Amino acid sequence: MALQSYYQFEAWVEDLPRLKFAIAVGIASFFGVFAGSLLFQGVTAIHAVMMGVTTVIVYYMFDPR
Repeated sequence: MALQSYYQFEAWVEDLPRLKFAIAVGIASFFGVFAGSLLFQGVTAIHAVMMGVTTVIVYYMFDPR
């Protein structure tokens, strides 16, 4: 069941247009860095925002898929 859900999610992500994929990865990056900043208290929210924006730009420019 979980594996089937993963494959459905993977297929959905692979069908996303380039910009939407980059934005999705940037949002995931933002939440990951923000959660880490809450746990370790070493990174601020502005760092999480900048990481998210940078990830969107890099993924849009180089499209690693």
